[in-house]
Order: sequence, then C-alpha cells, then structure tokens
Amino acid sequence: MRRAAGVAAVLLSSVVLCWAVLFHGLGWTALYRESGGSCSGADCPEGLFTVILLAFVFSFAGTLLLSLALAKAALGRWVAVAAVVAGMLAGLLPGLFGYQWIRGEQVKIDSPVKAAEPLEIAWQAPLDRPATVKGLRGWSVGDSVVRVRTDGLSAYAVKDGKERWNVAAPVRESVCARSAHPSKGIGLVAYGRHLKPCATLAAVRLDDGTTLWKQTLKGEGIGKGIALGGATAVALEDAVVRGRSAESGVEQWKRPLPERCQALAVGATAARTLVVEECMPAKTGGVVTARLLALDTATGKEEWATKLPVESAGTASVYSVEPAVVGFQETDERGTRAVLTFDERGTVRTALPFSGRLGDLDVRRSDADLMTEGPFVAGNTLVAAVQKPGDTLPQYVAGYSITDGRELWRTGELGVIGALTLRPDGRVAVLTSGWPRSDIVVLDPAAKGAMRKTSLGKEAPVSIDAEMLAVRDGYVVINRYTDGEPPVFALR
Repeated sequence: MRRAAGVAAVLLSSVVLCWAVLFHGLGWTALYRESGGSCSGADCPEGLFTVILLAFVFSFAGTLLLSLALAKAALGRWVAVAAVVAGMLAGLLPGLFGYQWIRGEQVKIDSPVKAAEPLEIAWQAPLDRPATVKGLRGWSVGDSVVRVRTDGLSAYAVKDGKERWNVAAPVRESVCARSAHPSKGIGLVAYGRHLKPCATLAAVRLDDGTTLWKQTLKGEGIGKGIALGGATAVALEDAVVRGRSAESGVEQWKRPLPERCQALAVGATAARTLVVEECMPAKTGGVVTARLLALDTATGKEEWATKLPVESAGTASVYSVEPAVVGFQETDERGTRAVLTFDERGTVRTALPFSGRLGDLDVRRSDADLMTEGPFVAGNTLVAAVQKPGDTLPQYVAGYSITDGRELWRTGELGVIGALTLRPDGRVAVLTSGWPRSDIVVLDPAAKGAMRKTSLGKEAPVSIDAEMLAVRDGYVVINRYTDGEPPVFALR
C-alpha cells in the first residue's frame, strides 16, 4: 500500500508539473502572438494573465510536490521515471481543456497548440496609371478579384495577380456607384459625367468583363446607391426604387417614393431588399421622419416598414440585410448616430452608438469616408474595429450582441488596423498595418473573440483606405488610395 501511495503521489505531482510546462508554453506563445510580447490591464487578451500566473504557481507547486513525493516514496529509478512520464502524459489533455476554458475558447476551434499558418505577400499588382485615378473597392468572384476604379474595372487572377481583363468607363464618364457585392457572377456599376447625374447603369459579367446591358436613366439618375440580390438589380433612382433583371436589365418592379421623400441607402440579398427612406416635413421647422423598408427582392412587395428614431436629416448605410442592421447619422449632434439592429418583424432591437464612453466604432458611414470596412454580422454578433478614447486610429476589435447591444468581448491592442473582412466560415480576419511588421489576426466571434495571430515578418503595403477580401488560401487587399502602395496585393 505504501508503495502504491508513493506512485500515486509522484503521478499527481507530475500532472501539476505538466500543467506548468503547458501553461508556460501556451501562455508565453499566446502573449507574443496576440499582444506582441507584452500587455497590461484591460489590454491583455482574455484569460492570458491568469494562464501565466497559474504557470508560475504550477511550477513551484509541481516541483515542490514532486521532490517530496520522490523523497518519501523511495521508488526504484525506473519506476520513478515511468511514474513521472505517465503523470506528464496524463496531464496534457486536462491541461489543454483548462487552458481553453480560461481563455474563453471552445474545443471545436483550432487547437492553440497548433501554430497559425504562416502568411507572406504572394504578389503585388503594378502601380496605377494614371496615378490620379481613385479606387472604389472591389469584389471577389471565383478565382479572380475585381478592382473598381473611377475609370473602369480591372480583374486580377488570385493565383498570380495577372490582369485578366479591363473594362474602361465610357468616354468622359466615371464610375460613380457600384454594388457592394456581386451576385451570380455579375457586378453592377453606374457611370456619370463631370458635374452631371450618375445616370448610366450597367451590369458586367465578371468572368470575362462582358457588359451584359447598359441603360441611361432619366432625371437625377442614381441617387444613393445600387445593389444586387440574387437575379435582381435594385437601384435607388429619381423618386423611385426599381428592380431589374440582373442579366437583361428588363424592369421587374418599381416602387415610387412618397412626396418629399428620398431613399438614403439600399442593400439586397436574393430574398430581401432593405431601403432606408427619409421624408422632409411639409412645414418649415417640422420634424424629419425616416423608415426602414423590407421588400421582397424578386417582386418589390413590402414585407414590413419600421419608423426610425430620427428627427433631423442624415446619412445611412445598410450593413447587413439578414439580419437587418443599418447605420444612421443625423445632422443633429444629439440625435441618432448609431448602428440599429432589427428582428425579423422589423422591430428595433438595439441602438449601438457610433461613439460611446468606451470608444468609437470605426465603421463606414458613407462610401466617401476612410473608416475601416464593416461592421460585420457573424451569427448573433456584430463585429467592428474600435478606437479607444485618446487614440487617433483603431487598434482593437470588439463583438456586440445584436439583440441587446452588450459588448461581448474585446481584443487587446492589436496595432493599427488597416483592414478587416468577414470570412466564409464566420470568422473575422484583421490586417494590421503598423511598422515594423504587419499581422493577420483571425477572430472567432462565436468563441468570445478567440484569436490566432500570424506575423508577416515585415510591414504590408496597406494604404490609408484599404479593403480586404477573403479568397481561397488567403486574402487579397485592395488599396483605394495609393501613395506608392500597390493597388492590389495578395497574402497567402
């Protein structure tokens, strides 16, 4: 019995020592990956301080207990070695589960023992000519990415960056609007002349650059946006919202806007189209009203309409269609300036302020601003870059509940965020642009923001306004403004 008790004591103390080794290895590696080697206070990634503290506790306790157990057990050399090895092996799995629980991770995500895949700059497209042309972001479709510029569209192969095709804007016209996303291999763009309405609407097939159709619109042309949902192209035109066949341009439906009203923003999926509508008061000094309309994309039939908490004119953006998430910024400084979320019946769930006591959401409020792309909706979580009070650039990412607006998690300081994107698997990838190196951080919104970090080893050529697209085997970054940076480059 005494011999058995001695073996048990050695086994248990070896388990504690195993946890010390495991927590030291995982903790210090995570500190380097996630915080560049140091952090303090609230800036530390979740649970990391506890992990490193426990690593030291386990080290002292494990060493002391093992020394006492070996001294009192009086086991033979090989029996003692076998007991220590067995204890170390037995502690691995419980230690790993404990680490994941403390860090707020789930077992289903990538094991923290496995290093993140190394990334490097695979290719860079040649500099723009003429250099004065402005980029308008782009699309990912199949094995190509398409960059939209004011003078036309260019497609690049994801594999090697070779230009596959180019579509020039009509003579003396510039691209003045584009759909946020392609659909069924088609992209929607609009052209306009200098100081003239954005009045030429066209659909482009993105595999070869063929223009499927082009139409000249009447009156003031495109107002505040165009969108593609399934096989339907939706345009906010002069006093009407109109749906057309994306392949032929034939009108499918139209919805006239009420008198003194205009559409501020549009977003579409194959099933639903969201339109933000603003109406001026009939009398001077009256209150401005605004509504969010949900329409059937194929037919234009109204599904629901919700009055927004607005009393002055403003700007709007559609961040997500399903679920419905929009941003509204009133001219009234004390008015609504927030991300608004809605349930399936159109009832307002929550209003998340653009600017709060804990920082500012660094999200796009119009196509003209230089904010980071987003926010993104992953499941029931809204993910956005965040700029803390006192900072001039965003260096954090946070997740918020779309049902009640609570902050669910926030990363430690990641470095200056150059771009971020929502991946097809529901995770969010963040590209930092700081010197002397750039990092790719992949966050899992479903696991309290659990992250994996990979350093590129050098600074990525990210401009002051960049968009990142998730593609097969990596990412492609599209620079909107370039000052020596390439217009497009790939990370793989």
